[in-house]
Amino acid sequence: MKAAKTRHVFSNKTLQWIVTWLIYLVFFFFFIWYHDVRGKPFSLWTTEKCTAIASVYCLGLALLLGPLSRFNSGFDKLLPYRRTLGLTAAFMTIPHALLVLFYLPFKFPEKYSEEYFLSWFVGHWFTIVMGFLIFVLFMVIARYSFKNGIQKLGKRKWMILQKLAYLVMVMIVLHLLSMDKIPKNWIAWLETRNYPLPPGSFASMFMCVSVLLFKVVDLFVHGDSLAGKPAGQENAETSLDAENVCITK
Repeated sequence: MKAAKTRHVFSNKTLQWIVTWLIYLVFFFFFIWYHDVRGKPFSLWTTEKCTAIASVYCLGLALLLGPLSRFNSGFDKLLPYRRTLGLTAAFMTIPHALLVLFYLPFKFPEKYSEEYFLSWFVGHWFTIVMGFLIFVLFMVIARYSFKNGIQKLGKRKWMILQKLAYLVMVMIVLHLLSMDKIPKNWIAWLETRNYPLPPGSFASMFMCVSVLLFKVVDLFVHGDSLAGKPAGQENAETSLDAENVCITK
């Protein structure tokens, strides 16, 4: 496979963080409104859902910027936002996980403790495993997304770790599918159209699948940035790939 062109990125400015958090909040409050339109007014329950969906969309944007810049150099100026978007997506999975673990079982005891305490988690063990792996991998990528990360791992291993953000997207797809969203929510909505908008999980799945498909196209057209690099070239320089999520310019 041919090697894609790499770019160099180094640091984020305060303005880039501000813009990123504004982007996250736009997604968050948009999906709060989205759920309200679907008959689910603002609550901790919708907060739990929307923190996750907004994180998925921030991660999706981060992963799209690199491939987009290879198709159109006009996106190069947006590459610094990959790191801020990726880190924001990672850190905002923390409140989502806390609400799932400590709020939902008490808000919906008939569902989460139907047979015994936390029985829903046991009955949906694959969903929980995927969620746990997503969280852990997110935290590991975030941990090595600072200047000393590439120095500790070496350039090639560091870039491989960053590319595992695509694996996060795959696991989010599996996480959603394992919750029986398709027969219970999506097909039911298509058959009844009881709400003007599809379920929120559909919006998350749309972003994940779009990012993964676009990455396949990018690999076919431009190749992979790690292709053809001998192991001996591995070093601690800060020369980073254009598609990495948690990097700066």
